[in-house]
Amino acid sequence: MTPLSAAVTEAPKRRRVFLVDEQPIVRQDLTLLINQEPDLLVCGEANGNTSVLAALAQLQPDILVLDISFKGPHGIDVLKTIRSADENLPILVLSMDDESIYAERALRAGANGYIMKQDAADTVLVALRRLLRHELYVGDKIANRMRRQFVSGSTKGTPSTWE
Repeated sequence: MTPLSAAVTEAPKRRRVFLVDEQPIVRQDLTLLINQEPDLLVCGEANGNTSVLAALAQLQPDILVLDISFKGPHGIDVLKTIRSADENLPILVLSMDDESIYAERALRAGANGYIMKQDAADTVLVALRRLLRHELYVGDKIANRMRRQFVSGSTKGTPSTWE
């Protein structure tokens, strides 16, 4: 095989995604969505228990999708623990929790992106790809609020729980 034909037949490397969500149906739906993409592949999943760190260490995914609403330790605490174990892993929070309350808090805790579960499925794919390019991703509503706060230099109205 010539080098040119090898390059043509070689499939693009699929980026490995690890899912953490308490609800099996959400993990299943996300797996189906992600695995249809030529550049993404779900490499593992967890339900939010303490085995997440061990699984991440073993599988070494390229990106993590994390729900912060589950029983046991609060998801923000789990996010902080994961971030302290791996400061470079892109983390996308996918949550039912109101983004106006939790998005900035999740970003301050180490997330690289935050989207709501009720957003369109394509939003997950857009967010994953942005994070894999080392960009941040938040919904338009939060992005606009953060821009306004940045421009005004104000943190007025910012809940202390974000810190």
